[in-house]
Amino acid sequence: MLLRMSLRMSLRLSKRRLLSYHSRMRSPEEKKPTEVGILLLMHAPLAEAFLEVLAHVMGERPAHCAALSVMLSDDAETLSAQVSAQVKALDQGAGVLIFTDICGATPFRVAQRSVEPQRVALVCGASVPMLVRALTYREDGLEIALEKALSGGHQGVMCEKENPKEESDTCDAAP
Repeated sequence: MLLRMSLRMSLRLSKRRLLSYHSRMRSPEEKKPTEVGILLLMHAPLAEAFLEVLAHVMGERPAHCAALSVMLSDDAETLSAQVSAQVKALDQGAGVLIFTDICGATPFRVAQRSVEPQRVALVCGASVPMLVRALTYREDGLEIALEKALSGGHQGVMCEKENPKEESDTCDAAP
């Protein structure tokens, strides 16, 4: 029995080493792009607050994720330059998702300037379920992360009109 378990462990380690070696030996064209970068561009202090909540929910501050707060006194041109710099820094090859708080407001209008098909996408009306989905699926590419973020936003909104007598799981938390 012990020998059988030892052989299984040895085979698993061999597979891991082989996969690790194979991934290192791929040419740059064959390598899958890394995870999608995420930029939170919102009215102050909401962007930083979302990052803190995400760190709490996910267990650590997400990598390739940044917050940029917009103050009432900020100049749109200066903000646009900051957004461009952040997008460039966050793009690891898989693109960037920009999340804003309110459609039509200054953060949204500034972010619109950075949208590029297959590289930079913009979502307004950000929520925690939306951001958690985006973070969870960002290794699958920009389109999938965007799709999952939108579905997380839709599924993360519900209404309870009555106080249920028993506790029930009315939220479908499955990704």
